[in-house]
Amino acid sequence: MKKALILFLLVCLALPLFAACEDAGVTDDSSANSENVDESAENSDSATSEEVSMEPDVDAVTVWKDEYSDGTIKSANEVFDLKAYKDGNLTEDYVLLPSGDTRFIFEGKDSSRAVVLPEGYALTLPGRNITPDFSLGALRSQYKGENYVLAVSYENKNPYGANPNGWKTYYDEWLVRYFVDNNYLMENNLRRTRQYGETTELLDGYVVNYFDFKINVATKMEYDSYSIAIVRPANSYQYFWFFVLKSDGQMTKEMDAIVASFKEIQKQGTAVNSVGAYELKIPEFWNEETKAYYNKLLTQTTVDLGAFFQGRDQTYMDWFASEEGINSNLDIYMDYLHIGWYGSSYSQTNLDVNFMLEHAGGNGFNGKPVLELTYQFTTTNNGLGGYTPMFDICRGKLDSQFRRLAKDIKKYGKPVLFRLNNEMNTDWTSYCGMQTLNDPDLFIETWRRLYDIFKEEGVDNCIWIWNPISTGIGIEATGCPYSNWGDQLCYWPGSDYVQMLGLTFYQMNNDTQIESFKDMYTKLYKSNTPYFDNFPAIIGEFACGAGGEVTYDWGKGDYVPVKDLETKKQWQAQWITEMFDCFMKNQEPGYEFAKNIKAATWFSCNDYATVNGEDKVINYLRLDSGVPLAIKAFRDGYAKLKEARK
Repeated sequence: MKKALILFLLVCLALPLFAACEDAGVTDDSSANSENVDESAENSDSATSEEVSMEPDVDAVTVWKDEYSDGTIKSANEVFDLKAYKDGNLTEDYVLLPSGDTRFIFEGKDSSRAVVLPEGYALTLPGRNITPDFSLGALRSQYKGENYVLAVSYENKNPYGANPNGWKTYYDEWLVRYFVDNNYLMENNLRRTRQYGETTELLDGYVVNYFDFKINVATKMEYDSYSIAIVRPANSYQYFWFFVLKSDGQMTKEMDAIVASFKEIQKQGTAVNSVGAYELKIPEFWNEETKAYYNKLLTQTTVDLGAFFQGRDQTYMDWFASEEGINSNLDIYMDYLHIGWYGSSYSQTNLDVNFMLEHAGGNGFNGKPVLELTYQFTTTNNGLGGYTPMFDICRGKLDSQFRRLAKDIKKYGKPVLFRLNNEMNTDWTSYCGMQTLNDPDLFIETWRRLYDIFKEEGVDNCIWIWNPISTGIGIEATGCPYSNWGDQLCYWPGSDYVQMLGLTFYQMNNDTQIESFKDMYTKLYKSNTPYFDNFPAIIGEFACGAGGEVTYDWGKGDYVPVKDLETKKQWQAQWITEMFDCFMKNQEPGYEFAKNIKAATWFSCNDYATVNGEDKVINYLRLDSGVPLAIKAFRDGYAKLKEARK
């Protein structure tokens, strides 16, 4: 009885406490404090639930090595999700061959550790659920987070020598020329978000150069902030890593943390580009004339020829087509158009539709030349160091101008070989990567913007040509500045935006020997295979010169007279004769490099340089009476080419 009484009293005492607890759990909408408490509790429950669900990934143990660790992910037990990649593709086969391209993303609690074996590095990225792009793994790796994209490239193509002087030349000329140019930043409405600098304290054993920018008035851009870092071993000038982080808000501290987490590890395997052959997609919205002309190009085994005549010199064009010239009209008429010439308004540079219909107007079947229009995003004829239209295009400021151009091209009506922003993988165009914070993705963004505007305006007669250039350095370095981040493939807009591959390779003929057309364009073929095997190709512009009055002597650092011009004129003619021979044999074994070349446009203009206040020819590229052997070779070769079409 006594025990029952005691139990009864304890229950009575406990009832008010239970009631108080129940009252405390009731949400009062008028109480801000209660609302905050409830949110905190909810977040706490969510966090607890997430922590409970985050179990170590058992597969991580099979591939994790102690050398991968850093301050955020110290062991395999702190890896909650493993993503493995072999030759650019996600795989669940964790027994990976070291000879291939093997990479890992180890997800921790709040960050992710990327390990790239063929380039021998590991680094930590902010956040989880990182989406990597390793399709161009031999050139760069890209990591996409919730609000950022980080590009990382291993660089070792400095042509000036692995020494302090060579590094300084490369660094100043190819890497940071515009990062430190206040006039360039001002002209393009870019702002530094911290003073650029160099430090050896951020990453032990390395020199780190850092740069941070914001693209002002960038409401139409996904990413308006850039943090860039150059990471070089302190006692070496042989190689470095290049980091470009773009984000929707400044991430300076995060970039510093990424660099600080960087670690060189043992290299295994070889980095590869896994993209394979890009798919050729023929637009359904083309008009019937354009479809017919494009199909003609695809199926023909001969080559259409065209030319660019500087200044639209009618007298010269008439001579060129006469018996004294090549005794024929050409298949293609090429012209240039810029956003503006030296600051002129766009209204002065609209497409002259009537002129083009008179001098071109062809559709591939009516006996008139087809128009090849080279359009460039420049207002200064590719003068560098100041304004580039690229950022304003990304901002949407030139949309109305592009729409006027689209209307002009639609009005023209006939098929147009539309070559946009040729030679982008260089250091001499207003739209090259060096003009866009060393980020080729901005080139892609502007390309797609114009393409989409053309579609919106109903342009159904444009065949889009993507035309990088070979610098002549070799297959492994087809871009300038000499780099992986600036390689031509990093500028590829995608198969939905391109229907033709453009080629450009000049033989200037100023040296003591000459490289043949076959050897030169075999190099291009190898560098473009397998990526563009499915695409018809046009040599967007090219020529072989006959030397010049002067040539630049790099050893002396000055222009010097050219010796034996008559011999060089003979070499020029031989080069042209062999070129036509290659075109005629383009379906034969040993000439695979030419099988997809469907058209070629000669750049019939001389190159000049100002020497001691006088304009001097540095290369005779123009086919005129001054190079009679070249004219005859071109006339005879073109006649054979036309005969083969019958």
